[in-house]
Amino acid sequence: NDPDVSTDLGVSYFYSNRTDEALTQFEHSLKVNPNHTKTLLNKGVVLAFGKEDIRAASDVWKQVVELAPDSPEGQRARQLLEGVAAAAHQGQGNTNQ
Repeated sequence: NDPDVSTDLGVSYFYSNRTDEALTQFEHSLKVNPNHTKTLLNKGVVLAFGKEDIRAASDVWKQVVELAPDSPEGQRARQLLEGVAAAAHQGQGNTNQ
């Protein structure tokens, strides 16, 4: 019931190509601590890169920034959001050419 350990297990699942199990593990972590920023950050990563659901990932990363803007997790979430925004902007530019 330690959200840090539970989240680390979820990350291990993700890097073992077990995306659904990673998300299930993160949900367990969030039941223990709904505002666990490390879990939320990693959930966003799995949603973005494992499930290719950028909208859901962005929503989770925004939550991290709101909860802990100056934490390492908040700073990383902000970087990921900026990257998503830049990619979307670049993609829009490519369709208008």
